[in-house]
Amino acid sequence: MITTLQTTLVSIFPHLLRIWRRVIYKPFSTIKSEYPKFINTPIIFLEMDAQNMVFNNKSFDYVVGSLILSVVPDADKCFQEMVRVLNQSGKIIIFDKFTPKNKKLSLSKKIIRPFVRVLGTDIGLNFEELYLRNNNDLRVEKDKPVMMNGMYREIIISKIS
Repeated sequence: MITTLQTTLVSIFPHLLRIWRRVIYKPFSTIKSEYPKFINTPIIFLEMDAQNMVFNNKSFDYVVGSLILSVVPDADKCFQEMVRVLNQSGKIIIFDKFTPKNKKLSLSKKIIRPFVRVLGTDIGLNFEELYLRNNNDLRVEKDKPVMMNGMYREIIISKIS
């Protein structure tokens, strides 16, 4: 059972960090009775590029990537950084959009993908290919489609001891 929690939130955008400070701390004041043991848990907000984090190797028990791999310029580098900062017994939890498992990108998505990418997101990122390119003793524990016919997925990864 977890009795202490230390959280670090990273974003390359300072304005998003300011928004997250307001969003995260305001609800805590209204839910004290539901999570009393975590009410005084500090959250560290750091301006940092997820593709080049300054943390030491094996710094975190959990690394959570929510809608990050599909928006960074280099998903491989970001994924490698997530693995690097994860301790040996930790878990990476990913929620993101990927091409649905065992499905090819439709012709219409192939056509609009470069234009959508310019707007800041990759609608054709394939998790299986990303994983194979960067599988350094990793294991997928869970890969569950959660929205839009499998385009959005919840994935949990651990290191193989």
